[in-house]
Amino acid sequence: MKLRITIQACVFALLSLLGGVVMAQGQRVTGTVIDDAGEGLPGVSIIIKGTTSGTVTDLDGKFSVEANSSDVLTFSFVGYVTKEVEVNGRSAIDIQMQPDVTSLEEVVVVGYGTQKKSDIISSVASVNTDQILKVPSTDMGEMLRGKVAGVFVTTDNAGPGGSTNLLIRGKRTLANFDGTDSNAPIIIADGVQIGGINDVNPNDIESMEILKDAAAQAIYGARASNGVVLITTKRGKKGETRVNYNGYYGVQSVNRTFDIYSAEEFAQLKREAFRTDNNDNYLNDADIFTATEYEVLQSGEYIDWEKELLRVAPIQSHNLSVSTGTERTTAYAAINYNNQEGVIPGTDFDRINIRLNADQKINDWLKLGVNTSWQLSNKNNPGTGGTLQSAITTSPLGKIYNEDGSYKVNPTDQQESFNPLLDISEVVNFEEDRNDIMNVFLDISPIKGFNYRINASRRSWNRKTENYNSTASLTGLRNSGTGTGYLRYQDSEQFQLENIITYDLPLDGSKHGVNITAVQSMMEENYNDTRIRGAGIPNDLLGIYGLETALTFLPEVGGNQKQLLSYVGRVQYDYDGRYYINASFRGDGSSVFGANNKWAYFPAVAVGWNIYRENFMTSLDMVSNLKLRASYGSVGNTAIPAYRSQALAVQRDYLFNDQKSVGYIAGSELPNPDLRWETSTTLNLALDFGLFTNRISGTVEWYDTRTTDLLVRQSVDVPGYSSTLSNIGEVQNRGLELALNAIVVETQDFNFSLGANITRNRNEIISLYGEDADGDGVEDDDIANRWFIGRPIDVTYGYLPVGIFQYGEDIANSHQPDQQPGTVKLYDRDPEDGLLNDTDRVIRNTAADWYGSFTANAGYKGFDLSATVYTVQGVLRNNPFLYGYNEGGSLRGIYNGVKQDYWTPENQTGNWPRPSEANDPDYIWTLGMQDASYIRLQNVTLGYTLPSSVLERINMTKIRVYVSGQNLFTWTDFQSYSPEKNPNDYPEARTIIGGLQIAF
Repeated sequence: MKLRITIQACVFALLSLLGGVVMAQGQRVTGTVIDDAGEGLPGVSIIIKGTTSGTVTDLDGKFSVEANSSDVLTFSFVGYVTKEVEVNGRSAIDIQMQPDVTSLEEVVVVGYGTQKKSDIISSVASVNTDQILKVPSTDMGEMLRGKVAGVFVTTDNAGPGGSTNLLIRGKRTLANFDGTDSNAPIIIADGVQIGGINDVNPNDIESMEILKDAAAQAIYGARASNGVVLITTKRGKKGETRVNYNGYYGVQSVNRTFDIYSAEEFAQLKREAFRTDNNDNYLNDADIFTATEYEVLQSGEYIDWEKELLRVAPIQSHNLSVSTGTERTTAYAAINYNNQEGVIPGTDFDRINIRLNADQKINDWLKLGVNTSWQLSNKNNPGTGGTLQSAITTSPLGKIYNEDGSYKVNPTDQQESFNPLLDISEVVNFEEDRNDIMNVFLDISPIKGFNYRINASRRSWNRKTENYNSTASLTGLRNSGTGTGYLRYQDSEQFQLENIITYDLPLDGSKHGVNITAVQSMMEENYNDTRIRGAGIPNDLLGIYGLETALTFLPEVGGNQKQLLSYVGRVQYDYDGRYYINASFRGDGSSVFGANNKWAYFPAVAVGWNIYRENFMTSLDMVSNLKLRASYGSVGNTAIPAYRSQALAVQRDYLFNDQKSVGYIAGSELPNPDLRWETSTTLNLALDFGLFTNRISGTVEWYDTRTTDLLVRQSVDVPGYSSTLSNIGEVQNRGLELALNAIVVETQDFNFSLGANITRNRNEIISLYGEDADGDGVEDDDIANRWFIGRPIDVTYGYLPVGIFQYGEDIANSHQPDQQPGTVKLYDRDPEDGLLNDTDRVIRNTAADWYGSFTANAGYKGFDLSATVYTVQGVLRNNPFLYGYNEGGSLRGIYNGVKQDYWTPENQTGNWPRPSEANDPDYIWTLGMQDASYIRLQNVTLGYTLPSSVLERINMTKIRVYVSGQNLFTWTDFQSYSPEKNPNDYPEARTIIGGLQIAF
């Protein structure tokens, strides 16, 4: 109690400092405000309704205010239900305030059902949809960055219409087949599995939950090993028609966190490189520079390739929605348009989303519903990876244009260096996507608590790709001035039919609660892929549609079918809202696995204890929520494409009677009829807490996940075959998650809150093939794949640089006797052996030590301000631009590159080796591993909402204007446009937008 009073006193003192109190004229009203335990409540805001006049209670909960007899006093305090009291001529008014348990009674979506937040005993994280809409992005994954503990978001493609990778609680599988991310979670929208998180318009989302432990995921069985994201879209509501608009317009720019050599610095680098190979003597500039380079060096007309390439680009989004409903019919409709121009010319993205959700109550026991969405998008990206690389590596000592105004192919006359601007206008890479979802359901509720739903859906995805390299493109020039390209058509169609029974047992008057869920599900997916390639197209008159004139012509046709049949059962029991137990079981049969292991079974159990509801907690009134949770269960991962457990045939052409014939031979992969599921089994322990009527709240969660029967491609010694897909080994993920929120101040006019979430995950390979070829009693590592027993999945294995050799060192008697001053010095594990060998190689973890975000929110009257800082710590990334020849990192003076402090006889403190024109410096590649930790000011948003008194006069319910900045500043040692990507990957843009929200 003393602690509570102390904190309340601090709150009162802070509120008092925020400003004086304006008193209304009239009689003096005094009184005391107490809490539900009868204690005086300090810091309660007391406002005369319809004015800004009022006061706050003192340390004992007492107050005094001037008010008229007809006034209404509004009493509010964070964590308590707001109360309005009429004065009615009274001079003394005493008030008892009750805790606001609304947050604990919120309904949260779980697999095949809903639960009150207070009843959740598995690891289910709810995402604040208002917060994600503050992020100006076309990518939903980027909007989730830093919002949920245990969810690691990394950039996959930062270009227009790009996407991110979601990793929930660490990497658990070694599989990566055909470029498919086998660690990605599944996305379920309104009960339908969709292709990706960007299939849904963020403005249409009513709620989003992320299932993180096996007890929450097990009901999705074979698909859930890497986590589940549940999305529920908005529906119409009974009452007046509501119209909402949310739109923004802004600009994007690039903030580079590294330097490249300026023209003078590159010229000096080239001189030093030639000097090294000329007995330490400088050559004349005319002897080492091309004629064009020498001319530009003399004139000083240098090229800033980044300035020529990158631009400030616009981005905009507009969303209009309508919600309406009667007693029997409700509907929600929305249309959204996104347009993003790229910071690299020639790149852009357009997307339109249309949604219609409707519900029809036919009678008291029968309801029909439909969820539909249509998405159309276009994207242009003419191969910017090579363009960005050229912008970094092409010498600034060159010319962009020829005399006739055309692009100069080799700006410096170096045959290895090409104009970065060439392909922007000469390459077309256009994607046109269509994504449709139709979901129809029928609810039958013949008796109280019982519901049967039949849920049918069809999802269709189509993509058309046009790729064309003109006769004047870099590829065209390399192909004797002819065009090349392809047309590609992809389509996927997915059908799902589910029968879902839920039954809340009617135990009226009892403290017992029982819910039963049973599901039968069928899913089928069909995929087709057709590509027509052509090379040697003589001219550009028809572009890619001149494909039929190509000299060589190659059609490619592919496709597959996958099927999944599932049965699910779940029982949830609680007693008096204090003790909980949930048990679930799912069986899945999948067509992609071996004939002997088509089916797998996934059980899970969870228990919970709402401690704060116990009688012995009543004296601890500072505790408003305290719940202990534990769960244990298994989920699966299909992880592989169709047919990979079977024998595959490979086409082979041959000549028969001088005629081309087609035949088939067995593929190189040995079939495995015993191929089975990866299975992840998780123990999860958690504590949810709330203090001072949830003014401080949070969750601490610990988990231990063991993934067995890992799916990998394994080498085999079988005639005619080189590999087979097998189930091997075990991987462990252990982690700790902390989510914390605090409402620091909340008054009638001012509020301020803080939030943080921090995640630490460690994974470790427990076992691989179970082999001990060297007989040392220890299971063998897989060095070729960089998989080591007892180490994380993602590691680097190699020599460790420890500096640069200097004059005066005994190099001849070291483990690198052939080196000289100015070359890379490597770590020597055993200085006595005088050798550089595999024992000197070092294993280093490249995954993050921890990551998290820190958020602040403030509001003053109609103004709102929020800021988020996101950080990732302990990451190592390989940066080829620090050492690669083609990336300009090898210090040979041929390519420009990322600026380094290189060693010379005059600069012996340099931490990079001495340049050499003839050869790459020895072991320079060991310098590529760079600390990619970073701290980023992720988002800042400032908004203003017009007061209700103004809105009522113009018949509006909301008008809010705002400005927002995304990816504003990044502090990192990693030398790239982004600490998550290499310098030739599309740069992450800084975005500044202005927006408007209207509702009526």
